[in-house]
Amino acid sequence: MKKFIIKIALYSVVVLLVANGIALLSLHFLGKSQLYKPQFVKNGVKEKQFDYVVLGSSTGLTTLDTKQIDSTLHSSGLNISIDDSSLNTHYLMLQYFYQQQKSTKYLVLAVTPWDLANEYPVLSDNDYRFLSEQATPVVHEYYQSISYKGFPVLKYSAYLPILGVSYYNTEVFYPSLFTVLQPQKRNRFDDRGNYSYPGTKSPKETNFSTVTAEIKNPYFEKIQLFCSQKNIQLIVYQSPLYQKKVVFNGEELVINHSDLLQSASLFYDNLHVNGGGRTKCSAAFAEQFEKLLDRGEAK
Repeated sequence: MKKFIIKIALYSVVVLLVANGIALLSLHFLGKSQLYKPQFVKNGVKEKQFDYVVLGSSTGLTTLDTKQIDSTLHSSGLNISIDDSSLNTHYLMLQYFYQQQKSTKYLVLAVTPWDLANEYPVLSDNDYRFLSEQATPVVHEYYQSISYKGFPVLKYSAYLPILGVSYYNTEVFYPSLFTVLQPQKRNRFDDRGNYSYPGTKSPKETNFSTVTAEIKNPYFEKIQLFCSQKNIQLIVYQSPLYQKKVVFNGEELVINHSDLLQSASLFYDNLHVNGGGRTKCSAAFAEQFEKLLDRGEAK
C-alpha cells in the first residue's frame, strides 16, 4: 500500500510538471504574438511616442477610429482599448503601455456612467488576456491585488500556470496553438487597434433618459494620478448611448458624445455604434479635439 501511494504521488508530480510545462509553452507562444491587445502593444507597435491613445472597453474600441482622426489632424494615435473590461483594466493597460517604453501626450479615456459609479471593481471578463505577461510587474501586482468574484485563478497562475491556461483554454490554450503558425494575427482589431461593429443589428427602442455621471470608482483616481505623474493630458470621452444623455458635473476635461447620434441606424445596439456611427463620432471628435488644442485646453 505504501509503494502504491508513493507511485501515485510520483505520477501526480510528473503529470503536474508536464502540464505546467505545456502551459508555459502555450503562454510563450501567445506572448510572442499580436493576438490580444497586450501582446499587440508589446510586439506589434513599433512607435514609442504617440500624440494620443484611446483607452476604454468596447465603447472605446468601436467608437473612435484613430486612422480617421489622424488623417484629419495629421496626428499619431493608437487604440489600446479592450472589450469587456473596466476602469481597473484600463489602469492596468495604461501602466503596461508605459512599461513597454511607450508614451503619449494625451489619454482619451472612454468611460461609461455605470463603470464610473462602481465603488467596488472586480476582475474584468477579459483580464486573462494579460496572462502571458504575468512576469511583468504591473500585471503580477494586478492579478494579486484585484478582487475576484470566485476562485482567483489568475492570482495563482503565477505559481501554477496550468490553472489559468486550462481554465481559459478556449481563449488562451487553443489560440496559442494558432499563433505558432500566424503570430501576427490580431483578434478583431486593425493595425492601429481599431474595430468596428457591423450594421447588421439595431438597438432596442426605449424612452429617452438622462443620467448624471458619478465618479466613485477608485481606479479613475488612479488613472488621474498616473497621468499627472507622467505629464499626460487626460481627456474623458463619453461615447453615444442610444436614447440616453450623460451629464458630467465635475471639473474633468470631457468630450461628451452621449447624445450626439439620434438615428437608430447608426447604432449596433443600445451601447455601441456601428461603422456609420463610428465615422460620425470620429469626425466630431477630431473637430472638438482640434478646438481644444487651439484654445490650449489640452496641453
